[in-house]
Amino acid sequence: MTASGEFRLSSAAEVVGDEGAEVAIAVLLEVVDAMDAAVTGLVAARGPVIVADAALAFDASIDQPAERTAKITQLSALGLVARTTV
Repeated sequence: MTASGEFRLSSAAEVVGDEGAEVAIAVLLEVVDAMDAAVTGLVAARGPVIVADAALAFDASIDQPAERTAKITQLSALGLVARTTV
């Protein structure tokens, strides 16, 4: 979530204009098209929730296994647990 209160893909590092989005705090549970404007979507922001690891999508800046693991760990701390089988 950014400082303005909007959800964004969680980047590997802080991005100017999206401050705060570098920490993964929710999982989007439906497909939305927010390319042109902000839209409403359903998220899980706290657990216990189990999500399919293979269904998780990450920001393009998450290109190393350790970065992906860090994001999954951030979600897990909120009770949003990624599993290989659901």
